[in-house]
This record gives sequence, structure tokens and C-alpha cells, in this order.
Amino acid sequence: MKPVLFGIIVSASLPAVAAKYAGEFMYVGAGARALGMGGAFCSVADDATAAYWNPAGLVSLPGREIQLMHSERFGGLVKYDYLAYAQPFGGSAISASLFRTDAGDIADTTGLEWLDTGSDGVAGEDGAGVPGDSGSDDYDPLTNPGGTENNGRWDPGEELIYDEGRISWGSAVDYALYLSWARPLTDELSLGASMKIIQRTLMDHSAFGAGLDAGIRWTPSDVFAAGLNIQDAVGTHIFWDTGSNESVVPTAKLGASTVWSLGRLSTVVTVSADGDFRFEGRKYSAQYHVGDVSLDTHFGAEFLVRDRVALRLGTSEGSFTAGAGLRIGIMGHPVSLDYAFLGHEDLDDTHRISLGIGI
Repeated sequence: MKPVLFGIIVSASLPAVAAKYAGEFMYVGAGARALGMGGAFCSVADDATAAYWNPAGLVSLPGREIQLMHSERFGGLVKYDYLAYAQPFGGSAISASLFRTDAGDIADTTGLEWLDTGSDGVAGEDGAGVPGDSGSDDYDPLTNPGGTENNGRWDPGEELIYDEGRISWGSAVDYALYLSWARPLTDELSLGASMKIIQRTLMDHSAFGAGLDAGIRWTPSDVFAAGLNIQDAVGTHIFWDTGSNESVVPTAKLGASTVWSLGRLSTVVTVSADGDFRFEGRKYSAQYHVGDVSLDTHFGAEFLVRDRVALRLGTSEGSFTAGAGLRIGIMGHPVSLDYAFLGHEDLDDTHRISLGIGI
């Protein structure tokens, strides 16, 4: 029933232009290492996933690298895949990343029929004393004399005629391609940018869009770093074949991190914090808000033992995260295998697995 329920929700929302959450599919994240740390990675950003978290961090790459990740969200209802390649290029660094989100089979239930009996579920004229009619379907002799009966809409309480022959099936698949570049300005400061090309499909409709992320990263010492990534810096614009358009408002991702070594334990500890500042009036759907400005927080910690085994903890927008990683060498190539867990109070837990390969 999950796909059918999801289909009812999607079908009901098709005519609307939802600009406020138009870029939500691009906010999932990249790499189980970063996600195990609660997504607090804007200032850490030192591998190929930096193209997403903060493209300025790509200058920290020691060589060519491939990153892959697979995630199944909400009990496997939504599948998420990520592939990235990055390498130093002269005095700069370049990267290409591909994100794919697949909501699976979605039921189009707009063809279903229902009995328009009003929210009390019983046929009969409200307030007229017709036997069997409770007269409780929002009937009011002054403000709503017609009640909800025969209003041409399905109201909660009305019987739905469930005929599978009237249900059609489609899909919702989103692609986002990031083409990234980074360059050091000084020994302490670097900048980067990611051009985004977006392709979306929802049932029989499709959309195309483009946008830009721009970031800076400051590393004044070996133990401290700060970063700023302006996602959708000039607004990401998505154009549907229906003629409707969506615009993704910029998000400012600000982060800081510190690193210290526990020599006796052969352990390196990284602690980081990020804040996502949005300006689209999310209000109560965000952790904090003042007017149209909202803030969601991310905190994380990583314990890397003997440069081989990593344990991670964090919170992402108030939800608990955890993860683990293993670094090994295979035929002279560094390989990292990482896992991340995201808990949720209302939805099923999310599991992410990623693989990084130095080539």
C-alpha cells in the first residue's frame, strides 16, 4: 500500500508549483563518511565528495579518486545512488558527480471513483432529517448549508471505489550532474564552484534545470578549518514540460571543524559543526526560524584509529546519525569502505554504504 498511498499524494500535488521544497532531492548528501558525521562536512570536505559539501575542498585531494554510494530511504521506498570522480589538475582540481533519486513505481490514482456522500459517509441531504443521514459532514445552516455531500471532491469518510484497473503506474526519477572546479588562492584559502545540470521525471512529465554552487574553505592551521558553501547561489531554475517553473532559493551552508591527535591511542579525532541557513520561509519545518530565515544544524565527530578504522557519531537536523569506516590498501590503491545510519522518529531508518577508491 505504500506506493499507492504515495501515488495519491503525488497525484493530488501535480498541478501545484512547489518552489519552497523544489531542491529537496539535492539535499540528501554524498558519501557515508560525511553522512555518518551528521552531514557536518562543509569545512572537513577533503575527498571527492567535497564537490557536493564544499567544492573548495577539492584542492585537498592527494590524487585521483572515485566515490560511490547507495542508499535506501524510508524503508526502501526511495533509492539514492551517487557516483563521483575527482582529480588534481595543474594547480587546481576538477570533478564530475552524478546523483540519482528513484522513488520506484508510483500509482496514479486520479482515475479512481468515490461515493460523494459527504464526510459522514452516509447519503442523504444534510439537516433535512432524511433517515440514515447523521448530518455531521461539516454541515452548518449558515456557513456551509451544502455540507460536503455532492461537492465533487473526495472528502475523508467517503467510500473510495478501489478498482485496480483504474490505477496507472509511473515513476519519479531525478538526476543531478555536478561539474566542479577548485583552486587555492593562498596556502590557507581556496575557492571552488559546482555547475549543476538537473533532469527530472514525474509520471508522464519531465523537467530540465541548471544552477550553481560556490564555496570557500579556510585552513589557517592543521587543527582548524572553516568553510562556506552557497548552494544554488544564483537560484536554480527548473522548467517543466507543463509550462510551470520552479526556482530553488539559495542556501548558505556554514561550517567549522577542529582536529587533534591522541598520540598514545594512535587516534585522530575530528569534531565538526554545520548550519544550513535557508531563506524560503520554511518556518516550523526547520529546527529554528525567524521570519522567512530558517536554520538546520548538523554536528559530527570522527575517531580514526591507526589511520585504518573509523567510528562516527552525529546529529542531522536533530536526528541521530552513526557510522563506521575501514581504510585498506589493495594493489597499491587506497580503498575506503564506509557505512552510515540515520534514525528518524516518524519514518523508517536510512542506511547508506559508500566506497572510495584512489586511482
